[in-house]
Amino acid sequence: MISLRYALTKEDYTNYYTYVMWDAPGNKKKRVIYYAKQVLPLLLFLAAFYYTGLFNRPGNFILMIAAFFILTTILAFFGVRNNMMKQGEKVADDPDNSSVFLNLEVTVSDAGITVKDELKEVRYQWKAIIKKLESQNYYFLFHNSMQAIILPKRVFRNAEEKLNFEKILNQFLTFDADISHLLKR
Repeated sequence: MISLRYALTKEDYTNYYTYVMWDAPGNKKKRVIYYAKQVLPLLLFLAAFYYTGLFNRPGNFILMIAAFFILTTILAFFGVRNNMMKQGEKVADDPDNSSVFLNLEVTVSDAGITVKDELKEVRYQWKAIIKKLESQNYYFLFHNSMQAIILPKRVFRNAEEKLNFEKILNQFLTFDADISHLLKR
């Protein structure tokens, strides 16, 4: 049995939101479609400029137009993740969501996972965990398609405790929950 005590920070929630909505492996198709939608108008404008002979005209106007389209495309590429982070921050800053940031006591055992704070106590059997995602700094254990138990890796007191946690996950999580991020849905 492993007992962890911690409180999520707004940064933790923002990282969770950004990972789940954008960075997770299961969102690869979503990212590819988004990037394709950003490049397509650029390619259409460049083709239109080429076929109408606009590129044959002298002057800096053409260079300014081309630079504008390329710059807006680049900004769209880099801005989407930042927008996801801002949305996560907005959710975290909402006073109605303050209970997400209460001090937690999370107990992981053969019977499942218990999450307790000053307002509630919730027990999840292992079969309730339908998906596990892991980022560099977090474990996300989903009990439905939108909500997860967020476990920052920093809360483990040492490498042995983290290794024991991973062993418990490997032992009790269903195969589908463990690899669900790899399956196409």
